[in-house]
Amino acid sequence: MATTIDDIGLVGINVRIWRYMAVLYPTPGTSWRKFAFVLPVCAMNLMQFFYLLRMWSDLPAFLLNLFFFAAIFNSLMRTWLVIIKRREFEKFLEELFRLYRWILDSGDEYSRTILLEAEREAHRLAVFNLTASFLDIVGALVFTLFKDERSHPFGVALPLLDMTRTPVYEIFYLLQIPTPLLLSVLYMPFVSVFAGFALFGRAMLRILVHKLSLIGGQQQDAGARYQRLTACIRFYIEVLGYVRNLNNLVNLIVAIEAIVFGSIICSLLFCLNIVRSITSPTQIVSIVMYILTMLYVLYTYYNRANDLVIENALVADAVYNVPWYEGNMRFRKTLLIFLMQTQCPLEIRVGNVYPMTLAMFQSLLNASYSYFTMLRGVTNK
Repeated sequence: MATTIDDIGLVGINVRIWRYMAVLYPTPGTSWRKFAFVLPVCAMNLMQFFYLLRMWSDLPAFLLNLFFFAAIFNSLMRTWLVIIKRREFEKFLEELFRLYRWILDSGDEYSRTILLEAEREAHRLAVFNLTASFLDIVGALVFTLFKDERSHPFGVALPLLDMTRTPVYEIFYLLQIPTPLLLSVLYMPFVSVFAGFALFGRAMLRILVHKLSLIGGQQQDAGARYQRLTACIRFYIEVLGYVRNLNNLVNLIVAIEAIVFGSIICSLLFCLNIVRSITSPTQIVSIVMYILTMLYVLYTYYNRANDLVIENALVADAVYNVPWYEGNMRFRKTLLIFLMQTQCPLEIRVGNVYPMTLAMFQSLLNASYSYFTMLRGVTNK
């Protein structure tokens, strides 16, 4: 039995990471940790910006390093968002824990099964994300050792300083060795937490569909049938509040990431198009891997958010299928109002404008490809 939010498989791994980093639930003795983790990465991101200023003449290398700069900037942006909105995140986690315990304590075995399935799925996703991110960055560190020329895993530069001279090169290379751990715990927890939040919302909607299916039958009297309906309505109100609070937490960051990731995918496709300028097959493989990484993160967001839209539609169908003709007039009027309420979309919105659905994901990819073809047409003239 989970006694704290850290014990819940939906978000437990990521909350423990954030708690250790003092991003969430800081104490007077641990508050310094968030600066110890974040500020070195901020300094590296700034040095990456200086490096980009030096790389204008080498377009493929510029675009590759632009990807690293944008990815690390995005991880910092996510982490700073959680730090700034710490109280909102902690309050939302408390609400999730309350709903989680409420469902488990209800004694409904079906609800418990659905919830445990969501926990296992979120736990597997969190472990996979952290492992894949860590190994990917380790690969970037090792790859530079086999290059003919000296280069850092993440291109960095400082004004008036030659980064390839000894011992400057060795010092900054050693300073980048902890980056697989640092970037993994900065970049992936937000993705996994978002997925865990969405999976919990999906689980609650599935539980609601099950509860609605139990309404009806000749063996139920009018009072029992009406109590089941009002219980479902109260449950749906809880789900509505949960999804709206989730939308308020993440709508801004997913809007920024949609713009950043869409631009990066367009840039990397353009980099593949100028293949004559790429001298190493390894660079082509790296570009393809980076594109797939961006697509994976975006798909994780939009697929999990799309699940909420689908499950909400199933709730509306379940309400429609309730045998209204078996109830009295009060039951029928309440059911009709509930049916009208379920017609409203239950969704997470990108910047509170566009719904996060797989259709929106496809539109984002189409926009990236359209800008890529425009750039290719301009350069081929």
